[in-house]
Amino acid sequence: MKKILFLLFLPLCSLAQTAVTYIQEGNSKANVKDYKGAIQDFTRAIELNNQNADVFYYRGNAYGNIQDYKAAINDYTQALILKPELTNAYLYKANAEASIQDYQAAIADFDKVIARGPKTADMFHYRGNAKSNMGDNVGAIADFTTALQFTPNDAKLYKYRGLAKNNNNDFTGAIADYSLAIKLSPNSAEVYQYRAGSKANINDYNGAIADYTKTLALNPNNAEAYFYRANTRAKLNDNKGAIEDYKKAAAINPNLKNLLLYMANAQSNTGDTNIALDYFNKAIAQSPQNANLYMSRGVIRSGKKDHQGALDDFNKAIELDPKNGEAYQSRSFAKLELGDNEGAKDDAQSAIDLNPNSISAYISLSKAKMAMKDTVGVIADLTKAISLNTKSDEAYLARGDAYRDLGVPVAAINDYTRAIAVNPVYTYAFLNRAIEKTKLSDYAGAVKDLEKLISIAPQQQNAYARLGKINNFYKYTDNGVQLFTAAIALNPANVDFYLYRGEAKAATGDTKGAMADYNAGVLKAPKNITLLLKRALAKADAEDNNGAIADLSNALKIDSLSDSTALVWQARGFVKAKLKNYKAALADLDRAVSIYSNDETFLIRGDVKMAIKDYAGAADDFHNAAYMNDTSIKAYSRGAIAKSYLGDAQGVKDDFTAAFKIAPNNSDLYIDRAIAKINLKDPNGAVLDCNTAISLDPKNSRAYLQRGLAKLALSDKTEGCADMNKALSMGSKEAPDLISKYCK
Repeated sequence: MKKILFLLFLPLCSLAQTAVTYIQEGNSKANVKDYKGAIQDFTRAIELNNQNADVFYYRGNAYGNIQDYKAAINDYTQALILKPELTNAYLYKANAEASIQDYQAAIADFDKVIARGPKTADMFHYRGNAKSNMGDNVGAIADFTTALQFTPNDAKLYKYRGLAKNNNNDFTGAIADYSLAIKLSPNSAEVYQYRAGSKANINDYNGAIADYTKTLALNPNNAEAYFYRANTRAKLNDNKGAIEDYKKAAAINPNLKNLLLYMANAQSNTGDTNIALDYFNKAIAQSPQNANLYMSRGVIRSGKKDHQGALDDFNKAIELDPKNGEAYQSRSFAKLELGDNEGAKDDAQSAIDLNPNSISAYISLSKAKMAMKDTVGVIADLTKAISLNTKSDEAYLARGDAYRDLGVPVAAINDYTRAIAVNPVYTYAFLNRAIEKTKLSDYAGAVKDLEKLISIAPQQQNAYARLGKINNFYKYTDNGVQLFTAAIALNPANVDFYLYRGEAKAATGDTKGAMADYNAGVLKAPKNITLLLKRALAKADAEDNNGAIADLSNALKIDSLSDSTALVWQARGFVKAKLKNYKAALADLDRAVSIYSNDETFLIRGDVKMAIKDYAGAADDFHNAAYMNDTSIKAYSRGAIAKSYLGDAQGVKDDFTAAFKIAPNNSDLYIDRAIAKINLKDPNGAVLDCNTAISLDPKNSRAYLQRGLAKLALSDKTEGCADMNKALSMGSKEAPDLISKYCK
């Protein structure tokens, strides 16, 4: 903060004639800013009369104006000894003390001035400055607030109070004060820059960039503003924009701290680590004794997986600067990658010894302990890092990763959530949280996280790939088509993106669009089994069963043995069954079961066996399906029907009991039980079940059709045929044949 200058003079007092003359001449010279000449005259006056407080005061002012603050303080002190009521001497003495960073003495003198009165804005203003410099942000805020009561339109006071609030981590309050300062003084580049910094601290990166841009419009030669805007753009993964800003900053001030490091990192994030290394190689050639340059180059080499080269650089950095905690921390990571876990642990501990508040050092130590299977120590170190800074998104992410590696996904998710709360655009946290949610089968949550990640970093192809691999991702988002259209625009050569967009289109009912995407994918990758499978299923849905079988057969020519082909065998068996080629269907389904069975495979094979009246085999398959998925209503109900054909009344009862526990109000279950009851010669019970089904779902045509069959079994042809015709009017595809058979 800037300090005031000493230009105030009191009226002359009556002195001996010669001393008065020197004082008059000194004041005249001071008024034309000849402060050295004024000091000479005041000194002569003092030599003639050293009991005049005012002349010491005047000379103190002159010394202050040439920034000889110690001499000024001595003169103010003498003036106050001679004349304690000289209040302004305390004020200017306090300012001089603040100028030599003796803030404690300055505050004591400001206290005296304020106590004596009358009070002015400047007294509280300058004491607030001193308190800020002492780190007493709360006291500074109070003083600036009091000063504003005297001068409520002073833009500088809002600026200084904003700085104190920012330093007290009240970033929102700081932004409010900076905004008031800007309203009063709209052309202050400095205040826009301060406000940008506070906005960045609350992760309002777009707002921060806008303020840095305004700063630069007002002061185009502000290298720091370019530098900080670059850092902020990097936070938003705008590495290209960041690099442009770093270059502009370097053109103005190439000596900005960490400029080369951040510029190189941005280059590295664009994938061009060679340019990044080139920056450091040139810089090291110019300044071979600069430890920071070796440090920075080591970081880039680590990113390129050149861990030995990185280790060499970190060794050199430590040789040049043995007290560089960051170098030990970075070397710890390099040693960890090279398998030297003990060395990594020692270096991380050295980093902590040099900087006990280094969060990164504790993270390094935790990674070394993780490699050494010291799981208790890992969490303890990361918890310590968080205690040092509860707003460290990096520490929460690291502890989340530790819990992930320890196989505790819920704890990992909790820490990723905390990291996101601190940094709402933390892409790594969203990605890692989505992965852990997938492990817990929280597919909806995982999809939501990946959608958010893509909205933050739409260029990150890995996010699209992760999204597409989530089981039935299209069930959890309405944006699947748009997302994978964007993915294809990013990388048209990635056939998986066509597959995923096809699935998303199919889920919306756009079968033609889905087929077009599957065709495009197959054209690019004709041996992609998954694409052939999906296209085959789409063809089957469109009743192009022969086309479906052709795709599935081609897929099996490519691979017929691996576990992944079980679904292909299953799908071909399903399509063959649709064509009533049951023998061939069973052969394919048997092959699927022998490779990798799932409940759906058994369900399909059970239906085929039902079609060929192998009820015992069907019952076994439905039993296996229920065993593999004990929530499958179809497995229980189909198994019960199969058992009804075998006359197994108890088996039927047991299966439907299990099914109704899962879905007590499922109308189709009552219809299926009606079928079984007819087979078990209980048509009255069948009618009752159909009545219940109709009460649950009056638009279920199967209920009317089955009730018609039950009534026919009771020899009530009139009512039975009426129910069948009702089913026909509701769109039943089975009704015409049955009406033709029973109702002529």
